[in-house]
Amino acid sequence: MKLIPALAMRRMPWKNGGGVTTEIAIAPAGATLENFDWRISTALVDVAGPFSRFAGIDRSLAVIAGGRLTMHRADGETVSLKPGDAPVRFSGEVDIHATLDAPLSDFNVMTRRGAWAHHVEVITMETGARRALPVAHPGAQWLVYCVEGALSVGTIEVQPHAAAWLDAPSGSDALIARMASLGYLVSLWPAA
Repeated sequence: MKLIPALAMRRMPWKNGGGVTTEIAIAPAGATLENFDWRISTALVDVAGPFSRFAGIDRSLAVIAGGRLTMHRADGETVSLKPGDAPVRFSGEVDIHATLDAPLSDFNVMTRRGAWAHHVEVITMETGARRALPVAHPGAQWLVYCVEGALSVGTIEVQPHAAAWLDAPSGSDALIARMASLGYLVSLWPAA
């Protein structure tokens, strides 16, 4: 278990050069945008444009602050997301053009299809609320990202824009809200 403070996260250009992303965690350590097994990040989005393409990657995306993001797929389907909405899942190969009604921040989880799988959910907790983190899949790992408030896992307190990583959950781990909090809970596990 470890804390990932905001200042320790790596800022880098988007794959398509259209903006800046903040990498929260990536595996294996030192991986690039071309060869990661999984990657968790946030991004600031202030203009409309195409999503970066990631062949062979499953993605989940949520808006964590700011305006509304509308994803326009090449097949004509549109999905609109505002802060607090459940993450949307999609394939990295899909051509998507994004429009927005105001600048925003998003939360993005990507896993290499066939090697890793993931689940992302928004968590809203009142002061003192407790939530168990059960191990649903063999080899599961967890990441807790705090957007607002303060969350704790074990002895680690997670402030806004920071994360906690549990690479070997015990099955008795619990997430506790130190105050009214909003965040994201990510589980990752080997697909094979």
